[in-house]
Amino acid sequence: MNYKKIDTFEKVLEFNGETMEQFNNRTIKMAPDTFGYEKVKAIVLAMNGGKNVTSGYFPLFWNPNRSAVRFSYSDYKFVIGHSSVSCRLLIIDAKRTIYAGETFGKEYSEYING
Repeated sequence: MNYKKIDTFEKVLEFNGETMEQFNNRTIKMAPDTFGYEKVKAIVLAMNGGKNVTSGYFPLFWNPNRSAVRFSYSDYKFVIGHSSVSCRLLIIDAKRTIYAGETFGKEYSEYING
């Protein structure tokens, strides 16, 4: 399947062979950040065509809460804050990475902000 056809979280789950009901039942008692992590893992698996990868890219997206500055790497310059997270959740190429960041920013924010 063309990764650009995966444009909703429901389609992510469909690609991975799971329904929204199954996902919700499996994650019902999880903490909000763990629930977000499960969503991001599903997105990464779908963007990688069902493969787990050990090298690649992680999505860049706008974090509306601006809380990510305290994660793994930060660089602050007078008016610019930058943070890098999710280095284990890699996507195989830059095009898919850009697409995931643009399409699933809400889900990544749920993971980071809980």
